[in-house]
Amino acid sequence: MKRIHIPNMGPDPSTIPTAFAVGVRECKQAGSNELSLITPLKNNLDSTVVGEFLGLDVAKRLMKGDLIAMGDFGVSLTHHSVSTVQKTKTPLVGLVFYVSKDDIKKLDDLWFECLIFVPWLDKEGVEWAQKWGAKTHGGSTCDSSVSLPRQVEESMKNLTTCINLSTGLVHSSDKEHAKQRFSELRSAGITWDPKELEKWAVRNGWKAADAKELSKLSTRYT
Repeated sequence: MKRIHIPNMGPDPSTIPTAFAVGVRECKQAGSNELSLITPLKNNLDSTVVGEFLGLDVAKRLMKGDLIAMGDFGVSLTHHSVSTVQKTKTPLVGLVFYVSKDDIKKLDDLWFECLIFVPWLDKEGVEWAQKWGAKTHGGSTCDSSVSLPRQVEESMKNLTTCINLSTGLVHSSDKEHAKQRFSELRSAGITWDPKELEKWAVRNGWKAADAKELSKLSTRYT
């Protein structure tokens, strides 16, 4: 999945047209004629700064589920909340405004071709970009390297192949496998940064929430 971070702080109207322009560009590159606008709630778009930018009539039509043509770009706009987009076939390109840290994790686990994130607090956007190695619009790609000892990476690769990634550490046997790996690493005197472990996990097939849980579990052994 391609990820793009649009730097932003609070309800900054100047960021919004840039974000939509990036969304149209990514639709063209992905061969999609539909850009999915995703906001925290479905029923209040007309009272947000994004809705003000789009216009009251367009915002209300989007809230009703209408498909709105975006000028003559050959791309149309739809609107979802985080919860409604989870219940539909994942769009190719999602343009996400102002969702929480927990909600962006939910979207990270869907199969977008491209996910564009405009955070409310840019600190959260930077953290997200660093976690995924996302491209920052107007800047460079955030450091995509993961700093883990070789033994930790090898152990985690083995763990990843022997558990059910669709459920993470939900099953007790899978959780025990993880505990055993961490215990062995600690016994060998190997240390690691749990945040780096989380970055490694999300880039190696773990769902965002499960990667967080794996990282949290590992703190007992560091």
